[in-house]
Amino acid sequence: MSLREDVWHILNDPRDGRHKWFLLFITVMILLSVALLLYETFGMDGLPAPVRQNRTELLILFDRVILGVFLLEYIARLWVINSWKPLSVKLSFMGTVRYFVASRLKFMLSPWGLIDLLALLPLVPFLRSLRVLRLLRLFRSVKLFRYHNPLRVLSSAIRDNALLFGVAFGVVLLNIVLGAVMFFFAEYGHNSKVDDLGDTLWWSIVTISTVGFGDITPETPGGRVIGAVLMVSGMFVIAIFAGVISSTLVGHLIPLQMERVRMSSITDHIVIAGWNDNLPMLLEQLEQGAHVSEPTPVIIFAPIDRPAGLDHKYVFVHGDFTKEAEYNKVRLNFARTLVVVADSSRGDISSSSRDATTVLTIFTVRRLERVFTEPRSRPLHICAEILDPENVEHARVAGANEVLATALVGNSLLAHTAINPGVGSIMNDLLLATRNNIYTSDVPAGVIEGKLLVFEKLQARLRDEKDILLMGLIHNGVVNLNPDPEHPVFVGDKIIYLGEHQLGK
Repeated sequence: MSLREDVWHILNDPRDGRHKWFLLFITVMILLSVALLLYETFGMDGLPAPVRQNRTELLILFDRVILGVFLLEYIARLWVINSWKPLSVKLSFMGTVRYFVASRLKFMLSPWGLIDLLALLPLVPFLRSLRVLRLLRLFRSVKLFRYHNPLRVLSSAIRDNALLFGVAFGVVLLNIVLGAVMFFFAEYGHNSKVDDLGDTLWWSIVTISTVGFGDITPETPGGRVIGAVLMVSGMFVIAIFAGVISSTLVGHLIPLQMERVRMSSITDHIVIAGWNDNLPMLLEQLEQGAHVSEPTPVIIFAPIDRPAGLDHKYVFVHGDFTKEAEYNKVRLNFARTLVVVADSSRGDISSSSRDATTVLTIFTVRRLERVFTEPRSRPLHICAEILDPENVEHARVAGANEVLATALVGNSLLAHTAINPGVGSIMNDLLLATRNNIYTSDVPAGVIEGKLLVFEKLQARLRDEKDILLMGLIHNGVVNLNPDPEHPVFVGDKIIYLGEHQLGK
């Protein structure tokens, strides 16, 4: 594991024991900083001036050290940002730079990024009084805010309805500016409290909000008329804001997590086309079988409304997955894998019609792949579920990389364990394992160094260096399980092995 990956786990991975200690350390730093602020404010009353001066300088030094810790953490978080560029498309140098900068800006403008930035404001001398804002950092340690962040929900609601909020703020700004300018020309020279446009801008904001501090009041008939109009328009402005908030924020805040996200930020994801009653089980297995600290994003794409029982952590997009034009909703060009399940959302009950939909979907996606706007560094990987074994070859001809006849596999396993007792339990433990599973990967770099390498030697080397059990090879697409010990291994071969996780993950 590289230093960057190690730091990422410490900062972000709740399953890493060091992450809990890091959160505890940061929490102690925050509480200590606030305690120093309280002591500096209330704890030095009555002390002689020299003693107070010395303690103040010492407190400032301690505060700078704590700020240094926060600054180092902030820089580290910017350094270790994961998945900042798509891996499935080829990027130019400027494209790479754009994704690098955009990913950092996205973090800096995110709710947690803004909280981290606010905690650093006391680095500016005249903002030292804002040290109490560091208490916001404690939200990182609260489990509720890590997994159901209302700040993220709020920002997402505003972003998804940017046009509505833009119109609302535009109306407010227009009223404020017009009111301020007209009031300035009506009152300037007649009102001793109106010296410049800044005074009338303040008056306009106070008036349109119906607060009315009374520090500036109109003294001319024209100023009174303008004030009356502005007060009445202020009621309409409040009504506009109430309508915007009720139509946007409420729907996002009720579930604590928005049901829709902007597709522009999702890359290297898995798209699941179709819906059936077994899909929740598939999602659970995807999550358990990932064996990585940061799970792959999953988008479910089906022509139905979001199922009521679907966990809100999954993205659900309504659309017809058999039509090319619909796939821009799920950013298929940037996806890693497409999984086509035997769809039952259309009311089809026969296996032949559901398989026909699956084959049509594969044909559609492969045709769409030829006209992707961005060149891909590797083809889209398509996995398909087939109900009738006779349609397996049809799915392969359509372009599926892997086809699984789920009913045939299940019944085959059941028959095999009936004839060979115990095998079914072993296969269940193997396929449903949370630690060891079967994977395929390229032969690790550096293993073949211009010399003839045979299966037996590669098996021993991978067992010693990678702690995995080599089970077979894939040569030119042909699977060879448990080959002869002297079977040669070629450049470009793939290995089949049993291990805790996939190599490189």
